[in-house]
Amino acid sequence: MIARLSLAVCAGLVLLLLPITGEAQIPDEFTNLKLLDPEISKGQLVGTMRDWAGGLGVRCNHCHVGPDDLVGMDFASDEKATKRTARRMLEMARRINGELLADLPVVEEGAQHQVVSCYTCHRGRSKPPRNIVVELGAIAEADGVDGALEAYDSLREEHYGSGVYDFRPSALAQAASHLMQAGQPADALKTLEKSLEHHPDEADTHAMIGFIHLQTGDPGAALAAIERALAIDPGNRGALRAKAMIEATPPSDGG
Repeated sequence: MIARLSLAVCAGLVLLLLPITGEAQIPDEFTNLKLLDPEISKGQLVGTMRDWAGGLGVRCNHCHVGPDDLVGMDFASDEKATKRTARRMLEMARRINGELLADLPVVEEGAQHQVVSCYTCHRGRSKPPRNIVVELGAIAEADGVDGALEAYDSLREEHYGSGVYDFRPSALAQAASHLMQAGQPADALKTLEKSLEHHPDEADTHAMIGFIHLQTGDPGAALAAIERALAIDPGNRGALRAKAMIEATPPSDGG
C-alpha cells in the first residue's frame, strides 16, 4: 500500500512539473501498450516515462514520433527503432530483476536485492558509456596516449561527479597496467603522472611509479617515488614490497 501511494504521489509531482502545453498533449487513454499495464493511470505512465527519459538523458521524441513540445506527438507509433529497442531493454530489465536477481542468495538477513534500471547502464546518456579504461584505450589506439590523456581531462571536466565515468585513481592505474603489459613503460608513467595531477596524495600511484622505475632500471627514481608513497601511507604494501626489493638488490660495480 505504501509503495503504491508513493508511486502515485511521485507521479502526481511529475505531472505538476510538466509544462502546461506538454501535459495538454498527453492523451487520457493509451493505445499500443505492449509491456505496460493497459489500465495504468495517466500519472503513473507519465512518471514511468519520465524515469526512463531521465535514465537516458533524452526527451520524449527520442522514442516517440513528434516534436519536443509534444504538439501532435504520435505516442502509439512504433516507427522509431529506439522505441522498439526500449521495449527489448525493458524485457531484459524485467527478466534480470524478476528472475535472475531473485535466484541470488541474500548476503545480509533482511536485505533486498538491488534492482537494475535504465540508469544502471546508461548513466543519463542515450548510449551506455564504456568503461573509461576501454574508452581511453580506443582513443589511444587512434591518437596515442597523449591524445587519450587530453580526452581524459575533457571527460573529467564534463562528467566529474555525475557517475558516468569512474575518475578514481584506480582507473588510470588500470590503464597504466595495460600499458606496462604492452611494453610501454614511458606511456604508463605519463598516465600515472596524469592521475597525480588530480590525486597528488594517492600512495598507491606513487608506489606504482616506483615499481615502473625499478623495472626500467632507474632505482634512484624508484626510491624517490616509493619514499613519497611511504610518507603518505607508511603501511602501504606495494611501497614496502618495492623498497624491500631495492634493499635486496646488490649495488652495481659503479655504485
